[in-house]
Amino acid sequence: MKKILIKLIALALAVSMICMIGCNKPLAMGKEMLKCDTQLDAITKVVNDDADAAVIDSIMAGYYASTGDYAGQISIVPNLTLAQEEYGIAGRKDDLAFVSKINEALIALNSTGVMNATAELFGVQDSLAITTSTTNPLTSATDNSWNDIVTSGKIVIGYTIFAPIAYKVGETLTGFDIELAKLVVAYLNTAYSVDLEVEFLIINWNSKEALLEEGTIDLIWNGMTITPERQAGMCISVPYLYNKQVAVVKSENVNNYSDKASFSNAVITVESGSAGQSVVEG
Repeated sequence: MKKILIKLIALALAVSMICMIGCNKPLAMGKEMLKCDTQLDAITKVVNDDADAAVIDSIMAGYYASTGDYAGQISIVPNLTLAQEEYGIAGRKDDLAFVSKINEALIALNSTGVMNATAELFGVQDSLAITTSTTNPLTSATDNSWNDIVTSGKIVIGYTIFAPIAYKVGETLTGFDIELAKLVVAYLNTAYSVDLEVEFLIINWNSKEALLEEGTIDLIWNGMTITPERQAGMCISVPYLYNKQVAVVKSENVNNYSDKASFSNAVITVESGSAGQSVVEG
């Protein structure tokens, strides 16, 4: 019994030391990091002087720097790309046949020009990643995931408020990903003579993987950055948009920043679980 107690104490001390080392790990950018529920919350903290900078997606940053209530108040630090990335649409790890159908629809919509026309409505046409040479790597998938979706009669998509990807105009939900998802479902209904509905469910971004795995949602479709870790745990579509991680500051302070080192004394805010958090943590 005494030996067991000694081992337990030793284990507890080891875990404590690991936690202390992790907690004391310096940030790769800034002196302090504040986590938010959404990237819009991060921008709001900058505007309200609760943080010096937000590290967020370039697609969103460009939208809010030029559109709406924050236009002119915030600016993207010029010539500073913190990360290059691609967006993908995620299904459950074993849902290869279902995600194959998503890939097929995306490629078809691109070939007819519908995707580009939709992208132009939201100013993201220059960020499209699908081209005439894009192929579907999952065409040979034979699992039952697509049949299961057809049987259920709907596709539940998890999203967060993230203009111009997903946002509300009055009570109407719109955005590039929202409208693209509707077009994908319309294509699938026509191509396969099915009658699927699409349901959009707002989620906590930090809980997206759990919600997908437990079946609350069928797809994460909300400007999700493709990473090796996510590819290991989910089945992800072909990349459909390019994106960058950028630093957003108050316009009046933009000349104070030029590179990552210039943020050494800055408080930086990020969306919890985002690619921006990964950049700041290094």
